[in-house]
Amino acid sequence: MKKVLPLTFLLYLAFTGVSHAQASFSFEQTAHDFGIIKPGTDTLWYDFVFVNKGTDPLEINSVKTSCDCTLAQWPKTAVQPGKKAVIRGGFKIEGKSGPFDKSIIIIANTSPATTFLTITGDIK
Repeated sequence: MKKVLPLTFLLYLAFTGVSHAQASFSFEQTAHDFGIIKPGTDTLWYDFVFVNKGTDPLEINSVKTSCDCTLAQWPKTAVQPGKKAVIRGGFKIEGKSGPFDKSIIIIANTSPATTFLTITGDIK
């Protein structure tokens, strides 16, 4: 019984979400639709604004995009608690036509660790 009680308590802590302080993304929006776009523009850009709502500095460890035509720019230094920052998402439209739906995948010291941003539109 003496060994079961501490183990039960540890399991309780693990499954009730008790955790240490951490950083937290709070985006104004996580998706942007450019609408209908006429050919002729080289690259479309949209600024995804966020606030670190956590208690720890927010560090972006890596950013991946769904293809080579999707671009991302992000803060390379930690975003302090309560501060705003921008992740800039871009799409190279030169030579393309039709609808697109692209993703920007952010890995950071947040929970969950992965955040997805999307940009969509239709080149006509």
